[in-house]
Order: sequence, then structure tokens, then C-alpha cells
Amino acid sequence: MKPGLYKDMPAEKYHRLPFAAQSSLKILRDQTPAHLRYRLDHPYEFETPAMRFGTLVHTAVLEPDRFDATHVRGIEGDGRKKEIKEAREELAKSGKTVVDPADFDLCMQIRDAVRNHRMARLLFDGESERSAIWKDAETGVLCKGRFDHVSEVSGVLVDLKTTTDASPAGFERSVYNFGYYIQAAHYMAGANALGMGLRHLVIIAAEKVPPYCVGVYRIEADAVAAGDEELRPLLRLYAECMESGNWPGYEDKVHPISMPDWAFRKMSERTVNYD
Repeated sequence: MKPGLYKDMPAEKYHRLPFAAQSSLKILRDQTPAHLRYRLDHPYEFETPAMRFGTLVHTAVLEPDRFDATHVRGIEGDGRKKEIKEAREELAKSGKTVVDPADFDLCMQIRDAVRNHRMARLLFDGESERSAIWKDAETGVLCKGRFDHVSEVSGVLVDLKTTTDASPAGFERSVYNFGYYIQAAHYMAGANALGMGLRHLVIIAAEKVPPYCVGVYRIEADAVAAGDEELRPLLRLYAECMESGNWPGYEDKVHPISMPDWAFRKMSERTVNYD
């Protein structure tokens, strides 16, 4: 596929595209090329319940009409009872994705919270779920990104995240811990490469615990710059692996190893207590 912004590309097709995603580059950062190669060859082996729930929320919030047309709440109750069993069998014939009742209800709580948040609602003024493909100017690597929403009036990329803590202090930690600053750098590079004229990436952070509060945050320029600084060597390594076909694991030599600093501190504390 050629570089561009694609509308109506199914998520399954996007995930199969053999291009550099921000999640792939973070694997290179934290592990080895061998780990990334395995992940690319076995894309669904690492899917977790949390990831599946995140996908469910994205569809409900960003594509509510499609969600309502393709998903249905499951039926609660003892499946051994005849009436419950028959009702579930009938529901399965609908052709819709049957969602666990607890997950469905939580998803609706989050959707309502986001849609009732004034600033979040204002940002949904463009198009959702756009797949972007671009070429990195330095390495020539084809990159990809799945833009949750392109806010045309505000001129920003909007990304939806679920979290247990959407407070400014709590979510600032998430920006680092989950590498959202790297995602911001990757996505803004794509938007710039495609000439989209967007200025910022804004995250809508929705809590998945009561009372389902929502925070809206713009990733600052210093965080995006830090993400880009980490991306540069990762893209070079990705390009080398793609060109050579060699995806190495850990180095083939003996490394000296001791213990982390915190372990020595704990041992020192215990020694003081013994004395």
C-alpha cells in the first residue's frame, strides 16, 4: 500500500500491514529484535483481556453506530436453566458479537462519560479510526498509525485511553510508563509526513472505575521531542533488521551481572536492623 490516510480500513487489515508501528518500536526499546519478530509473526498470541476491552471501548465511543449494529449485551443468569440457555442460543443467532454483561455495562458507562464531557465532545468534530501510512524520511522505513480521531476544527489528533487514574498527576505517570510520549512523536511524525497540518496530539483519558471521570490532556512539545529522540535509533535498528533479515536476540557473550541498586539498599537496611 502507498503512503496516505485511509478511511474505512478494517482494524484487522491495518494490524496485518507489515510496517513499523509505535507498539513495535517500543518492543525494540524494551526487548530485542528477536522478540519483535516473534510478535509480528504471532500477532494475536499476545492479545490480553485488557486489550480486547480497550478495543470494545474504542468502538463504542468512536463508532457508536457501528457498535450498536454489531454488538449486543449478553444475558445474565444460570446457563444451566432452560430459559437462559435458550435465550443465549437465540442471541448467538443474531450474528452480533455477544459481550459479557459486566463488560458491556462498563463500556456504556465509559462511553456516556466521554460523550458527556464538554471538551471531549467538542474534539469529536472530524473523522474517527483513520489508518495512516507514511515513509520515514531518514531511514525509508514505511510506518503506520491508527489515528483514533482527527479533529479538523481544532487541528489535533485525538487518542482515547482508558485508565484507573485520569488525574493530572496520575496520568502524567501513564504518559511515561506506557510510552504515550513515543506514540505522540510517532503519530505527529506521520501527520507531518502526510501534510495534515495538525499541531498537537490530545489524549482523552477515561477512568474505567466509578465515577468514570474524564481528563483531556495535550502532550507537550518537550515530551514529543523526547519521544522522537528515542524513536530515531529504534527506526534505524528496525531498518537494519528489515534489510538484513536478521533479528538478533541477546548478545552472544558473557555479561557481568550483579544486582539492582535497590537490592543492595534493602540488604543494607536489614543489616542495620540486625545490629
